[in-house]
Amino acid sequence: MLEQRGLNPDRVESPDAAWKVFCDFIAVDVEGLETGPDGQADGFGVSWGCYSWNDGLPTLSFGRHFVVDVSDTATGEDSCQPMYWRVSLEMIFPDAPDLAEIDRLNTQDSGVYYERPGPEMDNALCEALWEVERYPALRALWASTPMRSAVDLDRSD
Repeated sequence: MLEQRGLNPDRVESPDAAWKVFCDFIAVDVEGLETGPDGQADGFGVSWGCYSWNDGLPTLSFGRHFVVDVSDTATGEDSCQPMYWRVSLEMIFPDAPDLAEIDRLNTQDSGVYYERPGPEMDNALCEALWEVERYPALRALWASTPMRSAVDLDRSD
């Protein structure tokens, strides 16, 4: 989807441009997810920090979380256990004085939201961005240009 919008997944031009694509991505329905009363098989969130795997540089990630129903295909002792996956866009930024507080904030993510398209998802998206807007360092991060980025699919269970 990034490439369809003219963005290079290895170097998105801005968090704002990537956010617009991410909002469209999380609205796409996915088949084969776990069903259950809690409705928490498809969620999204925003996270930030300075991590060793990114050389301690400021990082901003948009992630979509899935719980996949594998009961029809799995074998062995894990055959009844769903698989947890995360698709993320991770943006890494150059170190800058106005980003120094990123790793010292009292929170490192927006939490995970499970709303689906409609007014509830719109509210959840606004709430996720509220975290970004309330901290000067995160506002500076959002206004910065990533030096690199990557799309990853990771099993997270």
